[in-house]
Amino acid sequence: MNETGAKQEKRNTDLDKMLDILVFVSLCLFLLSPLIQIIREAISPHKVTHFGVLYTYPFTIGTINYIVIFAVIVLWLTFALRATRRKREGVQTKLFAPLVIFGILACWMYLSQTVNGFTSYAYVGESYRNESLFSFILYVVGYFFFGTILKSERLRKTAVYLFLASQIVVGVLVLIDKYAVSLTVFNDTEGMSAIFHQFNHYGYYLVLGILLSAALFVASGGKLILRILCAVLYILDNVILILNNTFGCYLAVIAALIFGMVVFALRRDRGECIRMIMVILVFVVITVVMRLLNISNGRDMTQLASDIGNIAEGNEKAQSAGTGRWALWKHTVEYIKEKPVFGWGVEGITDRLDSEPDTINDRPHNEYLQWAAFFGIPAALLYLAALCVVMFGMFPRLKREGALSVACFIASAGYIASAFFGNTMYYTSPFFFIFLGMCCHDRYYELHGEEVHKEAVNEEAREEAQIEVQEEVR
Repeated sequence: MNETGAKQEKRNTDLDKMLDILVFVSLCLFLLSPLIQIIREAISPHKVTHFGVLYTYPFTIGTINYIVIFAVIVLWLTFALRATRRKREGVQTKLFAPLVIFGILACWMYLSQTVNGFTSYAYVGESYRNESLFSFILYVVGYFFFGTILKSERLRKTAVYLFLASQIVVGVLVLIDKYAVSLTVFNDTEGMSAIFHQFNHYGYYLVLGILLSAALFVASGGKLILRILCAVLYILDNVILILNNTFGCYLAVIAALIFGMVVFALRRDRGECIRMIMVILVFVVITVVMRLLNISNGRDMTQLASDIGNIAEGNEKAQSAGTGRWALWKHTVEYIKEKPVFGWGVEGITDRLDSEPDTINDRPHNEYLQWAAFFGIPAALLYLAALCVVMFGMFPRLKREGALSVACFIASAGYIASAFFGNTMYYTSPFFFIFLGMCCHDRYYELHGEEVHKEAVNEEAREEAQIEVQEEVR
């Protein structure tokens, strides 16, 4: 390589590092946003007015989103310029399918809203959820994109473990609030909700923490202290999830743990399979112990069976099945049939759903129906197509994927399951899109001729070797 080529290569490397740091900082701001919000609440608490609670969380996430927007513009411009240069130099640029699908989805959402008109909901979202059209677009072309392109394995690990460490801090504070001293930084809402507006929103957050910690404990060959952190968080979050009593999230964890067992069986690593069985047994033990203490989801399991029977029979009790979700789903399907192509726009069914005599919520509590109702069936199909490309694309690669990508894969599966019973939210949905992007990180860089996953494998091998040496010394 001549001197000019060497200088150009160095400039590209330095630029890559700078961009990686920009992505890392942007992601960490959101991954640590619950802790940031706790600090903000301690300094400037939310206020209770005659019209309700004036939350400060939207301002915290809004500030983070402004920083993310700046980073998105810089990264997408760099991405486009490099793609153009490669094409001009005769280098074939292979497209990364999920990014393309999500890009088309973003355009379709904008078109859908244009057809339905730019209401106040489109600009700023509903006052409680604060999800505008911009929020949905940022999920798919911002947070997912960043999760995918963060290149450094060290920065990826740091971001995920910071997220897990912050979950421990939040969890400990939640238990202190419940059993010791009431903390003013938390909202006074039904159930254990931590810093979130509702307990089920905290449930979405717990699902990701439980599954990431479980999978990293099983697959990671790293430092002992990190495995201890994962074990502590796994137990803590499982206990809190049962106390929290978000049944849909509890079912999602069960489904994802079974899914995780399949994933590790396909990797054909005996040690991982044994540790995964241990993780599942710990989950069962926690559930049984909580049941003996009369704190469990046992009642909900019985109610679930009853609800399924009522739906199958089609009797009058079916409307209240799933704490009213069955009625919400039926009405939402009717609305989708009325506007199947472009949907109703952001929160377009809110007022109508709220006015139904047999409903008590203004969203369908099923994210897939929500995408179809807001932006039309084509948008829902694009969203599902992107999920399928990412998730099914992981299976042929499982044996050679690093622990972090596998953990994000299993965590994403858990959120996908919980989404059948939940809503998107401005302060929880980006977590999912970040980890969804991270689980297909290796695939993206392989498509561009960079065997980045080897860095993860080599780093894990070095850490395992260091551990073995330390044990021999002892």
